[in-house]
Amino acid sequence: MHKNCLTYPVEFVKNVFGESSDALAKMLLNGREGAPAPRVLLVADQNVVQRTEGLGMKIGRYVHTHGIELAGSPVVVGGGERAKMDDMQSAVRVATAMLGARLGRSDFVLAIGGGALLDVAGWAAAQVMGGIPVIRMPTTPEAMLDAAFADYSALNSASVKDAFRVWSMPAGVIVDTSFAQTVLDGVWRGGIGEAVRLSLARDSALLKRITAMATPYHGRDQAALDDIVSAAFASRNKKGGTTLALWSALRLQAMSGWKLPHGYAVSIGVLIDLAYAVIAGNVTESARDKIIDLFSECGTLDGLVHSQYLLQQQDALLSGLDDWRRTSPGGSVEVLAGVGKVKTTAEPDIGHFREALKYLVSLPVRH
Repeated sequence: MHKNCLTYPVEFVKNVFGESSDALAKMLLNGREGAPAPRVLLVADQNVVQRTEGLGMKIGRYVHTHGIELAGSPVVVGGGERAKMDDMQSAVRVATAMLGARLGRSDFVLAIGGGALLDVAGWAAAQVMGGIPVIRMPTTPEAMLDAAFADYSALNSASVKDAFRVWSMPAGVIVDTSFAQTVLDGVWRGGIGEAVRLSLARDSALLKRITAMATPYHGRDQAALDDIVSAAFASRNKKGGTTLALWSALRLQAMSGWKLPHGYAVSIGVLIDLAYAVIAGNVTESARDKIIDLFSECGTLDGLVHSQYLLQQQDALLSGLDDWRRTSPGGSVEVLAGVGKVKTTAEPDIGHFREALKYLVSLPVRH
């Protein structure tokens, strides 16, 4: 992949709604010299609103200071996967608010929240007036590492994760990592899985950097998160993203009845692919064990404790591989070719995946 893979602006900001910060205002007003200022509809994750002290007042002062016009009342949506699987009610409510605010294609939606909220807002915006531009402001580690940069938005069906997808490239992304301090411990710990997934697929040097940050990351050290997020973004922008382990992560969440957080599901999916790669002879046992130790140090293996029963349902889990291949180009899936390398194959070895699942079930985990 060539440098600067991303085609939209990305800003890393501290205290994004501080009156002295102009990153958001500049992104909204970019290229608007002499034209009317855009109007902005705020769509926010309920978890963020409840756990960020004075967020509404900060936003109010910010838009007043920078001359930004809010279009209608903010739309607050419940966070997590439930917002993506409520028979489209949340998405329709957001879309209806856009219509009620009379947004046009020169206006914006500002989506503030975790990956699920970004999906709901993006999916709704894609349905209105040919597509309303969306600026994504991720608030969870997982979203800062991956979801904010997705090129689609999706809703779930009752049993299929991301079943209803639409093309949805953001107009811009603003990352203020301090929002991550509002998330629960499980969301924080699971989030590291996205950084490890990217590093295993694209960048072995990034993996070393993540490993060095494991202990402070487990302790919810802000500087550790900042370092990992910025390094992962630089790697993604230079080398591109990856679909490694997503087939199993998406299936695991659906099998759990949407109780397994996305970060934990991704981390387990990474372990499945690592075990597969060892069996295939593409990765050493030592490299696999280092990732297990990394996840253990970060607290990410907590998700494995409650997911052993899912891994034992091999046929149900492996059906996710069939689902993925039916909708991917050439019926292919990414598998590890080594640490920092992936290859695409249309014929993964199902026997290897079954052995990988047996291995993970045999792992000793803390309760």
